[in-house]
Amino acid sequence: METHVVLTVGAILLCGGFFGLLVVRLSNPFFRGLWWLGAAYAVGALGAGILSLRSNFGGIYLLMFTQSLFLLAFVLLHVCFLELMESRVLLPRLGLGLLVVQVLAYVVLVRLEYAWNYSLILMGVLVAVQALQTAFLLWDKGRGGMVAPARFCMLLLLAFAAYSVFRTAVVMRVGIPLDYTLPNPLEVPTAIVYLGTSLGLGFGVFWMTSAQIRLTLEKLANTDPLTKVANRRCFEMWCERELQRSARTGEKFSLILMDLDYFKQINDRYGHATGDAALCLVASRLQHNLRTIDMLGRWGGEEFVALLPNADREAAQQVAQRLRTCVELLSLSSLRISKSGLSDELRLTVSVGVTTYQGEKDTLATLFARCDRALYEAKTSGRNRIVASSAESRSFTESLRSLS
Repeated sequence: METHVVLTVGAILLCGGFFGLLVVRLSNPFFRGLWWLGAAYAVGALGAGILSLRSNFGGIYLLMFTQSLFLLAFVLLHVCFLELMESRVLLPRLGLGLLVVQVLAYVVLVRLEYAWNYSLILMGVLVAVQALQTAFLLWDKGRGGMVAPARFCMLLLLAFAAYSVFRTAVVMRVGIPLDYTLPNPLEVPTAIVYLGTSLGLGFGVFWMTSAQIRLTLEKLANTDPLTKVANRRCFEMWCERELQRSARTGEKFSLILMDLDYFKQINDRYGHATGDAALCLVASRLQHNLRTIDMLGRWGGEEFVALLPNADREAAQQVAQRLRTCVELLSLSSLRISKSGLSDELRLTVSVGVTTYQGEKDTLATLFARCDRALYEAKTSGRNRIVASSAESRSFTESLRSLS
């Protein structure tokens, strides 16, 4: 197979990929990185198209220009992955530095007798460095449902870097024809590797983008839009999983149901904006006072619920006491809401119901029913207190002095 045929086909495929990516990105703004991937394809298509001509027009200068285009394409691919990883800075400092090094080196190399060989060696090293940087980025940043596509792209880049180093070593050892308009045995496999890597990375970008969109939609579906903690649907799924795990292992877990006391008065007196800000502050403080393995959710209105894996009755009571205290220490004045008449003395308190998994006879419905009864008892017995309920319907009340 002649090199110019592979390069021509590659240029056509990359050009088609550019227009396809352009259409997809314009029709769907949720796809990240496609602008940069399309730009990389366009630059690569231009470089492949120039090389496919194989003419003396422009000589070594034009060929060095195409090498710079290929390096630029990999720099743009790096920016594509930066955007996919939601990096705050999209400036490819190393890539721009490599381009500067390449241009400055070409100013010197073009005057040498073996300029074509030296330019290939330099090109192989610089492209390998850029590919390795992108691979390390994917290793560090791949997370959640994006691990598999990130690893796929990383392995592809590592393989490409390995081939670039191998090709550079061959050129250094054996050399290539001094007349760059003549074919050499490295051209066809190199063109295929470059094209295959470009198309494979394009597939990887789409894989990562679709995974990112799926994770975003799952987060939106499982997160309370106001407080940013888990919503009721998501929390029930967590509880079902924990219930199944405890049924297999016999380990205890506990539920804590919390209801802010007299919260309606805050909405009525200061407005719903203040009430919403108070709920967000409470959610943040509750999350901060839970263990890393605990899970917090908004049950509805001013009610929050916490799932405590591997927590027996005594441990759950300690966590509940910590949560009750952290809410009691909050003040609406800390919300910094410009509302005339906002009282610095107004405090938030919470009533808490606690229950613990007792065995295989427990279901999610019975657990929440016990927890709800315990919360009701805390409410009716004076509020700002903790009531723990057991499977035998025994309960105790820990009465706490409320702030005046």
